[in-house]
Amino acid sequence: MFRDITRDDVYRIETQRLWLRWPKVTDATEIADHLADKRIADMTGRIKHPYARSDAESYVFSARNSNSDGHGIGLIIAPKTRPNTVVGAAALTREPNADGALSTRDLTLGYWIGVPHWGQGFASEAVLALLSAGFTLTAAEQVVATVKPENTASKRVLAKAGFVETGREIRFMPARNRDEMVECYALTRTAWRDGAAWSAFGAAA
Repeated sequence: MFRDITRDDVYRIETQRLWLRWPKVTDATEIADHLADKRIADMTGRIKHPYARSDAESYVFSARNSNSDGHGIGLIIAPKTRPNTVVGAAALTREPNADGALSTRDLTLGYWIGVPHWGQGFASEAVLALLSAGFTLTAAEQVVATVKPENTASKRVLAKAGFVETGREIRFMPARNRDEMVECYALTRTAWRDGAAWSAFGAAA
């Protein structure tokens, strides 16, 4: 689904303060250190707690395989001043439809930022750039996301990017092996093109 340009591990996205780059095995320790903080796991459905270095290594290999196959794009968020460090990660993935086939219409957005870097606007900056790549490099009609109702910071990130709430659903959270309520959001290609995200990043993507 993604073009050849994203399938090479030299691919990266530049923003004002950040590089979004392919994950590396050498990132595993820092990823694990960030995701060991339960506050991050509590706000997601796929990050388990406790989180070990072996889990981080599995994530790195999975993300790299997905990137290489063109099925998705999973990137580490790093400051441009320290490009080999990790402040978070963001991804656009294809999720299965009701028939089990991977969606060609929707991309699913996911992201996290390490607790020491909360409140600095990194999530918004990274998400806007990743959305530009997603809409520019694929034929996806919309990007969707889910947020726990209490995750007000993440909802602000989505609102800034132009997402609108589409309802609430009970969904299975694999990291906790249970169903939970989530708020659902979507950003259509038209809304992205007409919104602030396009003016900020579209021309440079």
